[in-house]
Amino acid sequence: MRLFVRLALVGLVALVAVGFWLNRTSSANLESKQSISTQGQCPGSGISLVIDFGTSSNRDSIEKCVTNFTGTSWKLFSAAGLTVLGTEKYPVGFVCRIDSYPAEDQEPCIDTPGNTTGSWAFFIATKDKWEYSPIGAASHKASCGTAEGWRFLKPNEALTTSPRIKPIVHNCEK
Repeated sequence: MRLFVRLALVGLVALVAVGFWLNRTSSANLESKQSISTQGQCPGSGISLVIDFGTSSNRDSIEKCVTNFTGTSWKLFSAAGLTVLGTEKYPVGFVCRIDSYPAEDQEPCIDTPGNTTGSWAFFIATKDKWEYSPIGAASHKASCGTAEGWRFLKPNEALTTSPRIKPIVHNCEK
């Protein structure tokens, strides 16, 4: 009986050690495959992200290339090194603020912005043309070779008013 207990304990210790080793190895592999963000749109493999703060802002547009990324368009902001804020009512379902724009005193981000403050519009390009996205960033899965664009629209500006920067799209090797 004692021999059986000892063997069981040795086996359990060995199992824990193997599990620990596998966890460290898989974590190291995940770290090496983390997303990489660079300035400018992607000339090759990756997802281009364009942020156009609109004509009512004096901010320069942002262009990022994110490679090794899988996930939603909402998570693409973080992979690109940008901050995004939803509303209190829809924390990850409605983009209210990108990189602190608009300012909190302009838009408190409690509910979806009304037509007096302006709002962000989401566009996707699979060819060299922006198209307004029928789904939100939390539901859309970003894919290699595409460009995603955001444009801050002034009140009563048409949803079809796309980012002013031409998207760069390409074919990714699978």
